[in-house]
Amino acid sequence: MKATLTVLTILISILSFSQTKVYKSPNGKILSQEEYKKAKISSLENMKKMLGADYELYEKLEVSKKTNSSILYSFEWEFLNEEMHAEKLVLEKLLGTKIDFKNLNFLVHNEKNNVDYKKPTFVNFWFTTCPPCIEELPALNELKNKYQDKINFVSITFDSSEKVEKFLTKYEFNFIHIVGEKDFINSHGFNGYPKTFLLDKNQILKSVTGSLPSKKDENAYNVQMKLMEEALQKLL
Repeated sequence: MKATLTVLTILISILSFSQTKVYKSPNGKILSQEEYKKAKISSLENMKKMLGADYELYEKLEVSKKTNSSILYSFEWEFLNEEMHAEKLVLEKLLGTKIDFKNLNFLVHNEKNNVDYKKPTFVNFWFTTCPPCIEELPALNELKNKYQDKINFVSITFDSSEKVEKFLTKYEFNFIHIVGEKDFINSHGFNGYPKTFLLDKNQILKSVTGSLPSKKDENAYNVQMKLMEEALQKLL
């Protein structure tokens, strides 16, 4: 019996090593294993030059398709420094927990009645003097306009109602706004902004993402918007 198991283990190992591994990027490009390795190295080198030497590449791999001869992986990369990675680990622990915001301080008090708690909810954490928060506003408004009948769109900030009201005279941000909630935000253990929480129909946190790109980088914008829309579709 032990001999049979040993032979099976060896055969499985041989088969796994003989399978061709290919990788599919978020924009659909297919890379060979060698191309993937080279792309990781060059991308990390470039990001270290742009962001700093303390940044590292963190990859997420998922098997998309498997045959006897090949394995297709879908991959995503994140470039984070040590502090950002630590924050990410904290946020990952929140996944699967309920995010209850119904009793928070709404900018327009009766707007809390416009939240349908039987729908999924897109929650954006931001503040008025945050440049990347402002840069992602066109993307946020686009998503809201497209999915507003199926998904709640709520923003939460530690800024006062006065600051938010002044901000909204200059910028279009068509969400339901919650203001002055520093303690609520701090209780979730993150410092980087903006942050987006995607909640299912039971207000259970399903995913956490950072900022969406501005339209200045059309390719990055299209790729990230596609990924976000795929995430939203999973909630419906």
